[in-house]
Parts: sequence; structure tokens; C-alpha cells
Amino acid sequence: MPVFDEAAKRRIHYQTRRGLLELDILLGKFMEKEFQNLNDEELAVFVEILDLPDQQFLALVNQKEHTEDTRFLPLLEKIRRA
Repeated sequence: MPVFDEAAKRRIHYQTRRGLLELDILLGKFMEKEFQNLNDEELAVFVEILDLPDQQFLALVNQKEHTEDTRFLPLLEKIRRA
């Protein structure tokens, strides 16, 4: 499992700037409230989620689509709650 130092966390933070305003708003709140509390395992999953296309990512957050990857579920819930 990768270890995320401060430089890696800054790169992840930069990746949260998306092409959809809705995602920018959701991720902005999540980054303010939850990001610093994520452990390395959660950060690794978050990076995978960030690799999804914007439309798919938004559909998962809004529960319009479901994922088979159960590792995504706790993190998607944290994003929704933020």
C-alpha cells in the first residue's frame, strides 16, 4: 500500500478540481471537512475514485449508479455527508 506524504496529498487535492461544478462543490466541502482525516488506505481508494470520469463519479456520489467495488462505498458516503 502506498504511503502518502504531504506532497502526495497536495497532488490529490489538485486532482479534486473537476470539470463539473457539482463535483467541485461536493469535493470542496469534502476536502475541507474530511480529507485530512483519511488514512493511507482511504487515500489510495480516493485516488482510484478520482480517476473515474466526471459523469460516472457524480452518478456514484448521487447514487444514480452503483459500483461493484465495495472499497468505494465508505468513501462515497463520506463525500455525500460532507
